[in-house]
Amino acid sequence: VLFWIVRGIVGRRRPSPAGPSLRLLRAGTIAWAVASILSVLFAEERGASWAKLVKLLPIGLLFYLPRALGTEARLRHAAGALLVGGAITSAYGIAYYLNDPSTRLGGFIGFYMTTAGVLLLTALAGAALLVTRGVGGNVRRIAWGSVPVVLVALVLTDTRGAWIGLFAGLLALGFLVARRLAAIPVVLLALLLLVPGKPRETALSAVDLRHPRNRERLFMWKAGLAIFRDHPWTGVGLSGMDRIYRRYQDPQSKERPPHLHSVPIQLLAGMGIAGFVAWVFLFGSMLAWMLRAREGGTRGPPIARALVLGGIVSWVAFAANGLVEWNLGDLEVITLFWAVMGLAAAAAGVANGEAVRAGRAR
Repeated sequence: VLFWIVRGIVGRRRPSPAGPSLRLLRAGTIAWAVASILSVLFAEERGASWAKLVKLLPIGLLFYLPRALGTEARLRHAAGALLVGGAITSAYGIAYYLNDPSTRLGGFIGFYMTTAGVLLLTALAGAALLVTRGVGGNVRRIAWGSVPVVLVALVLTDTRGAWIGLFAGLLALGFLVARRLAAIPVVLLALLLLVPGKPRETALSAVDLRHPRNRERLFMWKAGLAIFRDHPWTGVGLSGMDRIYRRYQDPQSKERPPHLHSVPIQLLAGMGIAGFVAWVFLFGSMLAWMLRAREGGTRGPPIARALVLGGIVSWVAFAANGLVEWNLGDLEVITLFWAVMGLAAAAAGVANGEAVRAGRAR
């Protein structure tokens, strides 16, 4: 696995219309790895921080999948597998939830917040397949069968951050495809607010600054900024935030969180300016690359165009969710995130290859 990751990052690729931006992705990946190592070297808990570097490995999917999924048929199989997996874990979670409605849906993963992050990415990848014209066959049927189940399971996780990500991702889908689709998240939000019960209470609590969970988040973010002021360059490391947090904790705060429930705040506190800038560079170049790939692949196969679109809206959802959750630190979530980004990269290669061939035919 390590061999293919390294080969994918440093190996030569055939030039394509999206080639120049891909070099930025490689540079962003290297910058992120260097910033992570610097944070470990200057960490308060260096030994435990070294172990966290394993979370760099899934980034290799961004460079490996374009080599493994270079045909339209392989893209279809991969997309179908993603959706079937999401439907199975959703159905299992729903069955478990119905057996004990007092819990929050956890699925095979167990922890509801991790499950919500995984289902969020799956739902948006499936939604992109549904709204892209020309996507047919088994993939479309699988999408129609899986996306509603995944959405129900996502609601039952009772996770506000994932709902915020879903809302942002669906808005982006409407902006990129058709403005009328922007009504979908509005309708979903209205349903949450109109149906009595726990989902309605959770949705309303998201905008209530006096809610205990929101107050604790604000305490965490305030402490995180204080940590950043004391350790501005490389942060306090990738581990031990629960112990360090106690030194900066507001007297009114009651929780002892293992992280600060926000990607920007956690990065500033844990990795300092170096980590924050590297993250902005990597994620910003990735979004720019996908947008350019979408423009250059308009003549590609529908499945390829759909997966590039799915990558863009999943990026938006992941970023929005990360404003209020530390989803970048969840190994299961980031593995699927980089897999979706890798699918988009593979799809861009197929789509741009078709565009080049079509141009030559003319």
